[in-house]
Amino acid sequence: MPNYMRVVDTSLPVCKHLRTKALYVYGQDTPDAFTTSRSSHYHCLRTQMVTGPDRAPCVPESCEPGRDCFEQR
Repeated sequence: MPNYMRVVDTSLPVCKHLRTKALYVYGQDTPDAFTTSRSSHYHCLRTQMVTGPDRAPCVPESCEPGRDCFEQR
């Protein structure tokens, strides 16, 4: 299994539409959604693509407050 960094500070905002296949493969052991993993492919639930409704990339570092499409989970 790949080695992932975990983030202890769970107060960091995460968009509820951001997803990675790791959520379905690793379940409870999924890597955090705060730092981009080189082995994960991220997508937006709203667009079903690697870009959000604003056409910006869907990665944890950019799916944050300030984007019009952001909704905190």
